[in-house]
Amino acid sequence: MSRGGAALFRWESCGDAGDPARRYYRLWEETAAGTRTQVHVYPGAGFKTTGLFRDGEWYGPAEPDWSAALGANPFLGAPILFPTPNRVRDQAFTFRGRRYEMVKNGRPRAQHGIAYDSAWECGEPAADADGVSVTGTLTIAPGDENYAAYPFPCRLTVRYRLSAGALEVRFRVENTGDADMPWGVGLHPCFSLRSAEEPVLLTVPARAMYEVTPDLLATGKLLALDGDENRRVDLGRDVKTFRLDNGFLLKGGDTVLKYPERGTQLRICTTPDFTVSVVYTPVTLGQLPASMPLFFVEHQTCCTDAINLYEAGVPDTGLLVLRPGGAHESRISYIFEELT
Repeated sequence: MSRGGAALFRWESCGDAGDPARRYYRLWEETAAGTRTQVHVYPGAGFKTTGLFRDGEWYGPAEPDWSAALGANPFLGAPILFPTPNRVRDQAFTFRGRRYEMVKNGRPRAQHGIAYDSAWECGEPAADADGVSVTGTLTIAPGDENYAAYPFPCRLTVRYRLSAGALEVRFRVENTGDADMPWGVGLHPCFSLRSAEEPVLLTVPARAMYEVTPDLLATGKLLALDGDENRRVDLGRDVKTFRLDNGFLLKGGDTVLKYPERGTQLRICTTPDFTVSVVYTPVTLGQLPASMPLFFVEHQTCCTDAINLYEAGVPDTGLLVLRPGGAHESRISYIFEELT
């Protein structure tokens, strides 16, 4: 079933009607020349997005070419990382002297939190003259599937809004419990290239890289960027020159992806609470074939294993702590601009 929207902005329901995880909303900006900007939103797959599109070019994997991979891998696209972005040591964290085992439905949850495969409440999109939006809510409360892994009653509300040449993601976290709540949030967006040879120039406003163990857990030590060329994500170099699955401490400013062959750049703007960006290049690490030219630039409010590091007194973790009854709002925007 499809729906229409106000002038210039549209939405429709697409995908496999028999599989809720494969159903998605297509949001798009329409011009006289056709679709200008669009994104796909999956309410039944952790409320993630895929398929960022602009002026005939895909900037992220999309249906139908990537259907099999999108269905098999919940982290492909841009899943929401909450309340523990990235990894947690031994699938457990200690906060205020109490240890919590992150086990959901009998399975340890050591990576990317618990939102990405959770049931979200989602209404239909709404379009107006300036954009099209859809909002989803994840509630964690005693007795549900997530509470055993993260026993802090809370509510996460995410709104995607596609406007002229931009996708805005707004987050609102509410502590509905009676104790302080340690948390972080992030996005795990996957970007696709035209081919394995297409140049994309990456600039991340980083001031240091987090040192990690062999299993990619932050040690609490920061490494200077100028100590290794592989850390120089701040210089506008081709993303294919890096071999990374590392987090960077940000110093403020925007992350930029320049696509010279497309004449476009994608500017990633965030609120100041997003203090970390993870850069992941699976092709150069030998984890994906060159036929799958993908890379990730993941903005997070905190570093890997942030709660445990915070408890140990490590600075610069970015961990957020919300008081009972408190709320916190933040934002990430992906803005398309023409190269001059």
